[in-house]
Formats: sequence, structure tokens, C-alpha cells
Amino acid sequence: MNNEILSQEEIDSLLESESREKEDLTPDEKDVIGEVGNISMGAAATALHNILEKPVQITTPQVSITSLSKVIREQQKPLVLVEVGYVSGLEGVSLLVVEERDAAVIADLMLGGEGEDLVEEIGEMQLSALSEAMNQMIGSASTSMSQIFNREIEISPPRTEYITLEDKVESSSKFSSDEEIVQISFRISIGELVDSTIVQLAPKNFLKDMVKKLVAGQLSLIEGAEVKNEKESKSPPPESEETREELKSPGKSEKKEVEETNTVKAQKMDFEELEPQPKGGEGRSIELIRDIPLQLTVRLGRAKMTIKEILELGKGSIIELDRLAGEDVDLLVNGKLIAKGEVVVIEENFAFRIKKIISPMERIQDIET
Repeated sequence: MNNEILSQEEIDSLLESESREKEDLTPDEKDVIGEVGNISMGAAATALHNILEKPVQITTPQVSITSLSKVIREQQKPLVLVEVGYVSGLEGVSLLVVEERDAAVIADLMLGGEGEDLVEEIGEMQLSALSEAMNQMIGSASTSMSQIFNREIEISPPRTEYITLEDKVESSSKFSSDEEIVQISFRISIGELVDSTIVQLAPKNFLKDMVKKLVAGQLSLIEGAEVKNEKESKSPPPESEETREELKSPGKSEKKEVEETNTVKAQKMDFEELEPQPKGGEGRSIELIRDIPLQLTVRLGRAKMTIKEILELGKGSIIELDRLAGEDVDLLVNGKLIAKGEVVVIEENFAFRIKKIISPMERIQDIET
């Protein structure tokens, strides 16, 4: 330094030092975070594939540190934000950010479309469909994380919103626009309909704590395995009748070993014959669940009552339902609306005649009501 003027080399050194302080995540921590994200989002992609019946691929994530205020400046338009709260096993919160068009494609597929008839703005029906898809994805990711950490990871019900990131941060006490945040970016493709990026945002301290717990869990597994191997190595193997006979007759075991070495037995391999899969994609897997019992319920209608009104019910009370006489009634399987029809009488017993199978869009509407 001459006359209190910094040279370019000194300026660069200071900038690198500030950058390292801001980074505050080691390369190893980044690798661990990326691997956890890779495995958990892989499970989420499988869940989304099963729901949409479309090929879904999610690439290895890119991990970086940024400020939430910078992300807000880059994302001014409304997005689909999924807030995930970790309540047991891990404690913290993260945000899954899905672009508006990608969310519209997923919603259209969930509602029985082809992913091409997209709405200009995501409404209540599309948001309900997206909530179902996101719940399935996050649930699968959470299960996968439980296996990785060797502990139960519990999450609160994911909250899906169509909102700008700035409004989300302002309305939430869990995030601050001034804080540094870890950005985990995944490349996602859904058939030929989507080729985009989804982003997970999480506080730096939450992810650093996650890495510590993962490393501690892995170390405990290794130590447990070492103790088990040590105990097994100290325990002498049980003596068989043949072993005791060999100890009585020295040289017999060597003779037997030589005979086994010189004798090679060969036999023809038998391969199981392959059977063609039945048409319609119905393979062996469906056979495993055919005998599982399901509960069928016929729903005549619904009514909303206060606790006071319910306490006043008695013999002879009449409850008015939200369905007109002669209107179709619902058939539910394990609580899910499947069909509509009418109640008939067969030999003094009530029965249900199916008139219509419910489409995916009508199921979503039933969830909303």
C-alpha cells in the first residue's frame, strides 16, 4: 500500500476474502446438499410421473448462495410457491418455486387435459390440482429423506400459493428479504411439454444443520456396523459334526479339500420362460393388489350445521341435505368420488346403479366443494 491507495492485487484479494465470507458453505457441504436434493427430487419426479402418466426427468441440482432480495428482483411476476415446513427430524422451512407456465401445464394434465390448453392465469381449480400434485411430490421426497437420514422426517402439510415472491416474503414471518439464502436449481422436463427450471430456496443455517445431522447419522451407522463386526469376529464359529470328525482324524480335511479341487460338477442352467405382458399395461403388479378390500360409500348429500344445532338433534329431527329429490347421488371408494348414479331397491335391499364414471376434472371440483 502506497499513500493509502490500494493496488489492484490488494483490491482483488479483499473481494475474494469478502466472497469467501459470504459463501460460508464448504465444497463438501455443497456436495452433500446437492446429493440430498438429487435423491429426494428423484423420488418426487417418480411421484409426478405416476400422477401425470408422462415421462418426468429432474437433473442433478446446482447449489449456490444468494440473497433473497436478489431473487425477488429477478422474479417479479406471480409464481407457484410451495412452502414446506420441517417439524420433526429436521426443523426449518423451504420454498419450492415453480414457473407459472410449468404450473399451468401440470394443472392441465391433472385436470385430464393434454397439457396444451393453458389458462392465462391460474385460478382456484388449477391451484387445487397443483396442490394435490405438489403434496404427492413433497411427500415422496420426505419419505426419501427419512431413508437417507436414517430417522423419521416429518413435514407439515405443504402450502401451495399463486403469488409473487415479494408478497410471499412480506406476508411471512419465516423469511426476510435481507437474509442470505441457498438456491438449489433443478432442470425439469415433462415429456415434450416442459423443459424448464424449478428452484428450491432454503435458509443457509437450516441446510448447514441438515448436513451436520446427516453426517452424524452416517457416523453412527458406521460405528454400529463396526461394533457388530467386532462382536462377530470374537465369537468362534460353532463346531459341526464334520468339523469335530476332522479334528479327530488329522490329514482328512486336506485330503477332502484336494478331492473337491480336482472334481468339477457342471449342470445345465434352467431359465424361466418369459411371458408377454397383457394388453392395457396390466402386468404382475396389478395381480398383487386385486384382493385388497376397499370401502364403498353411497353419499346422498351433505349439510353444514353448528355445534348447537347438532346438540339439539333428537328422535324425529329432519336434516335437509344439499341435494334435490331425484338428483344423482355419489359413489365413493375409500372416501374418493368415483361415480354417480341412483339408489334402487332389489328384493327389499337398497342397491346403487351406476350412471356415470367421474372424470379427473369433476373429482377436483368435488375436492373444492
